[in-house]
Formats: sequence, C-alpha cells, structure tokens
Amino acid sequence: MYPDHTDAPRNPTRPFLISFSGIDGAGKTTQIESLSASLQEQGFRVLRLSFWDDVAVWSKIRAGIGGSESESEESGRADGTAERPFSPKNNKHVRKWYLSAARAVMYMLDVVRLQRLLRGGLARNADVIIFDRYIYDQIANIYSPSFATRGYARILLQGAPAPDLAFIVDASPAAAFARKPEYPLDFVHRNRKNFLLLRELAPQLIVISEGHPEDVRSDIYCHVSRSWLLDGTLPEEKTEVPGGSAVALPQSSCRVRNDPTASL
Repeated sequence: MYPDHTDAPRNPTRPFLISFSGIDGAGKTTQIESLSASLQEQGFRVLRLSFWDDVAVWSKIRAGIGGSESESEESGRADGTAERPFSPKNNKHVRKWYLSAARAVMYMLDVVRLQRLLRGGLARNADVIIFDRYIYDQIANIYSPSFATRGYARILLQGAPAPDLAFIVDASPAAAFARKPEYPLDFVHRNRKNFLLLRELAPQLIVISEGHPEDVRSDIYCHVSRSWLLDGTLPEEKTEVPGGSAVALPQSSCRVRNDPTASL
C-alpha cells in the first residue's frame, strides 16, 4: 500500500507531469491505473491522457499508413496466412523511408500540439497529469544510431515539455508479446532496445525493471514519493547540484532490482 501524503502541499503554478513509456504488453496501463487511483485517494486532481488518442495529430489517418506493407509482412507461410495474426493499433513497425519522412513531420506536429495541450485549461485544472506514452515512444519507433536521427530526436526532446517523472516500464519482449501480440516479435525486441538506448539522449528517463506487478508498483511509487509532488519541496527550493548528477539522482535513489541497460 502506498503511504498517505494527504497533507502534501500542491504547486499552484503547474500540474505535476508523469509519463509512462515502453513496449506494448509491458504493463503500463496497470501501473497507470494503480498510481492514478492512489493519488486521487490522497486528494490530487489527476488527469490521465493517452498520447496517441489525445495528442497525436491525425491519429486515425496515421493508423492506416503502411497498412499494405504490414499485411505483406504478416504473410509468412506458403499458403499466404500469417504465422501469428495480430491487429496493430498503428503500423509503427513498418520501416520504409517515405513512412519515416512522414512520421518525422507528424512527430513535430505532435510536439506542437502537446505544448498547446499542457498550456490549456484542461491541464490547469489538474494537480497531476499522467501520460500513457509520451514523445519518447515516438522517438523509439524511429530511433537509430545515425547522426541525423539522433539530431532529430534531440530537437523533439527540446520541444516537448520534460515530465517531472518519466518512466520506461521494461519487460521481456517474449513475455510482452505473449500478453499483447499486436506487433511482430522481432519488432518488439528492436523497440525495447531503442527504449533503453533513449537514456543516452534523455538520462532523466527512469527504467523500471521487469518484475511482479506489486514490485514494479513499489519501484514506481518510490520515485513518486521522493519527488516534489509528495516530499513537500518544490523544485525551486531544492539545493542546486551539478547537472550530471541531477538527472541521475532519481534513478539511483530508489531500489534497482536489475538494470536492463547494463547489457547494452
């Protein structure tokens, strides 16, 4: 059970922003629901947003982009049927140069819409905003070690408001695929690696190692309880520390059961 912080002061200037990212089937929704319910019980006004449904520009149109390529990739048997049928919400696993170019434009528009959303009245009426996916998920879809891609990713990160806590919920690709087989397994493996590599560009990302839902929940709340949302210390009141150690502090201050980035 989470500790009670009903007397924790609120920051009237802006809502506290939390994002959850990671591969499909990692258990993000379960953790978002649990954290949201706990914060609401403590008196916080919580706004839950889905990046794809509430931020992504022209999401319905984008969901169909690359559909024909997706269908051809599913047809792996001699009789033309898929080895394992799946129904993706969008075709982010299809990597074609023209699709990457289109996504590059769309992702910039997503950042602009995200900025407007967080400045709007809906956001101002919340104490906490919890995002199911964030700009990090968009970057993971197109990430590569190329100079151009990394430079573009940095532009997106500079434009998107940085969450106060940005979680990557890690999971075994095989286990995640078994729970939610929306995308090909090879894409899930590649996508997971890209998420973990994102810490090279955004070291403030907090990787939550795979584990029992209760253990994952405990790890997440450890970081929440040490943040200004619950510890009673607003960001401007905290002691200044060098930038390098500042971004590493949240990751190192709570228990790490297993660091999935160590093998990369």
